[in-house]
Amino acid sequence: MRPRIRTLPLRVQPLPGEAFDSWLETSAVRHHATLGEIQRHLGFPSRSGAGDRTRGIPPDWTIALPAPEAAAVAHASGLPLGKVMSMTLAHYDGRALHITADGLHVKRGRLWGRSGSRFCPDCLAASTGRWQPTWRLGWTFACPTHRCLLADCCPNCGRIQRLQPRSGKLVPRPGFCGNPPARTDGPPSAGCGFDLTQTPTFRLPEGHPALLAQDRVLVIIDSGTASFGPYAAHPQPARTALNDIRAISGRVLAALPPHSLVDLAPPDLAERHLVPEPGCHLAHRAAVRPGYMSPARAVSTAAAVTFTLSVLAHRDIHRSGSAMRELLLAMHPDLHQVTATSIDSWGRGLSPVLKAVHLAALAPSFTPLEQLRFRTITALPSCPSTASRAGGQRARKIPSTFWPSWAMRFSASPEGFHNVLPMALSASLLVINSWVRLDAAAELLGSHTDGPAVGRIQHKLGQDPRWPDVQTALIRLTNYLDAHDIPIDYSRRRRLDYTCLLPHERWLEICRSIGTQPGNGRREWVVRRRLFQRISGLPAQASPGFDEDEEAHFRVEAARFPVFLTPELAEALNDEARAFLLAQHIRNEPVVWQPPARLLDGLDLPGPDPTTIDIPHLHCLIRQGKHPVRRTAQTLGTSTPVVRGILEENPAPAAALTEAAARSTGRVRYAARQQLSRSDFDRLYQSEHLSLARIAELTGISRTVLTPLAHEYGIPLRDGPQDYTRRGTVERDWLHEQYVVRRRTLADLARERGMSHAHMERWAHRHNIPIRPRGGVSHDSALRLAEQADHAPAILRKALTSPYAWQRLERFAAAAPHPSLYQAARVRRITPAALMKQIQRLENDLGQQLLERAERGHPMKLTAFGQKVAAAAREALADPDQNCFAQAGEGLLPSRQRERRVITGEGG
Repeated sequence: MRPRIRTLPLRVQPLPGEAFDSWLETSAVRHHATLGEIQRHLGFPSRSGAGDRTRGIPPDWTIALPAPEAAAVAHASGLPLGKVMSMTLAHYDGRALHITADGLHVKRGRLWGRSGSRFCPDCLAASTGRWQPTWRLGWTFACPTHRCLLADCCPNCGRIQRLQPRSGKLVPRPGFCGNPPARTDGPPSAGCGFDLTQTPTFRLPEGHPALLAQDRVLVIIDSGTASFGPYAAHPQPARTALNDIRAISGRVLAALPPHSLVDLAPPDLAERHLVPEPGCHLAHRAAVRPGYMSPARAVSTAAAVTFTLSVLAHRDIHRSGSAMRELLLAMHPDLHQVTATSIDSWGRGLSPVLKAVHLAALAPSFTPLEQLRFRTITALPSCPSTASRAGGQRARKIPSTFWPSWAMRFSASPEGFHNVLPMALSASLLVINSWVRLDAAAELLGSHTDGPAVGRIQHKLGQDPRWPDVQTALIRLTNYLDAHDIPIDYSRRRRLDYTCLLPHERWLEICRSIGTQPGNGRREWVVRRRLFQRISGLPAQASPGFDEDEEAHFRVEAARFPVFLTPELAEALNDEARAFLLAQHIRNEPVVWQPPARLLDGLDLPGPDPTTIDIPHLHCLIRQGKHPVRRTAQTLGTSTPVVRGILEENPAPAAALTEAAARSTGRVRYAARQQLSRSDFDRLYQSEHLSLARIAELTGISRTVLTPLAHEYGIPLRDGPQDYTRRGTVERDWLHEQYVVRRRTLADLARERGMSHAHMERWAHRHNIPIRPRGGVSHDSALRLAEQADHAPAILRKALTSPYAWQRLERFAAAAPHPSLYQAARVRRITPAALMKQIQRLENDLGQQLLERAERGHPMKLTAFGQKVAAAAREALADPDQNCFAQAGEGLLPSRQRERRVITGEGG
């Protein structure tokens, strides 16, 4: 049972910030009693030497007071219990140091814990020898009040103060060295007895960085939180921030070359740190694991902590990283040897803020892959956590080829780069804040590219001056994908069976329904693969049946696809995609999805912003002339991939066509289908028994369009009349003689017999007479050319090879009197080249030279053969029959070609 504690006769109030052992000594002096008598009065148990571990008695009461002793001190002194506890180092436990669980010792390996105490001589003199508990902290190295470094040891005996409690057999002498004598068998002594107020110290000028650093450290300890510099946006507990300071300071003391320390730390502190202090026994301790343990000398602590806080003085992590980079370069001239995880060897318990500063320091030396992995562009770079090694969850939200509207914002390179860019961008999303390797990322997205290819694309992007904004965009997108549910499961889309996507019959049906030509097989082939790419998110090369030998052809055709695409075709393909997904039992997903464009706000990316392009103007440009994509891109000041991307998202309406072009492309039938529905057609034809001709009159739709439309609607047509004789009979022998032998046209024969051209053509089919192909060779004048050539002079017959032969002969005869072809052409108002070409044609047909060309001083003249040809041509042209035949040749050409002949003077 503990004895009842009496109150002290004289009560001594502790000074602000006074240590418990100092208060006990002052109380003993005031009572003219030994230290042992005061302790017994307070009910402290007796101890031998350095304390009694078995009884839980600490070697130094200033470390921690057990609860019974603390209560006894509070009762005897009249002090609050909290005040008593604040005078021990336990007040700083978990903030500036760590005390063992039994409360007997300070852990020296944690938070720079140390034994003993530094001191300020001026403070001892001003307070008559009162000691502060903060002097025992490894973080205290200067006195802000007297602007000096703390003294490390007694200058007389060279030993640290307060390593052991004072002798309890003597009256204490505050302010004097109390270290026990070297001999333990002698009489009790007050120790060295040196007046510590006379200890010389290193004075610091006002505003010295070391004083500012000391103030900063004390604020952290007192407040329990670090909220300065980079910690302002990410406050940290005091113990974590001090761990950061210890980590950097430890590198300064352990790994920094001496000459570099002078350049980085304040020179006056660095020089004193490098020179051992005379008479002090701490020089050998300073060399043992420097930086890991609390520095033995205050000047070493001051130099290291001052530099560390200069690194952490910037509010921006990247500016602090630039300051730390100087330290890393001084320790490792080749920073490529330093990895993102090298900081893990600096100590335990480091904050994410310090790790972010370290990554920001290494960022300029990182590859683009590492910059993305550690998100060095963000306000708080970080290494991926262990949980982020699995990329499957994020891969489910990412297509194998990047979203088209996003991909064009990253493309500003030549063609070829764009083929791999979408896949590389998708793979890059998997490495952000993740330990997934590039090869593994490509494999998760379907293995349609590989790690080296993705690395090359990242390297190209990293060379662009807008690479920081590219990183920001990709990181924003990754954060969005991680935080939100995406409506499409791309992993499932990649596993679907696409062999039955858009069958040939369905493609023909779509083309009929929207009035477009199905084209050759290549167009259908491209549309099917683009639809596959749109649904699956995979590259088109992964579609079923894709042959690598066809890739070059596919790229050419795929480049034309956006121009061919129309809003009607795009909607029809979307309907087909929805039907395909429904057949695959996917009912709750849209066909496509795009991340919100707002994630790119405020970023300067390599590719242009599609929202700045006038889409109606683009649609007008795209329907004009040849090479519309290239010309449109030049007009709008953008790239061809961007124009194609915009057109795929916003197809241009089909251009207005002439009637002939509309028929050839199916647009007439499409318009008819829009005007005359199946139900209306069936009602008019089946219910009201109207003929196709009558329906054509009512609707304005040609009968030639109504017939295939009826077949498309599945409406059976009534049989027409089969009696060919009601309009007259055509004998086979006569038709063969006139059409085959005499080569007359069916239209001419139909007029002669008073029937339609179509009816005469049906008689030809009935008599199995082959029909000549359409074109100029079937015109009446061309068919009678050989017959009428028989009546021409013999010398001209070889030249009569076309309806334009008479024109060539007429121009040759007219040019004969002139001294040169140039003058003859001017008189005829044609180009000399056209006239020369026609005469050369005559010479080739006749097989002989017609004239000798003019030379300098010698006019043009006809050869003997040419004179005969010219005379025969003039005689033949004077014949009205021959002249009419020559004039008939003008009707063979289309009107546009005849206009060109008038302008250029060209003949046939």
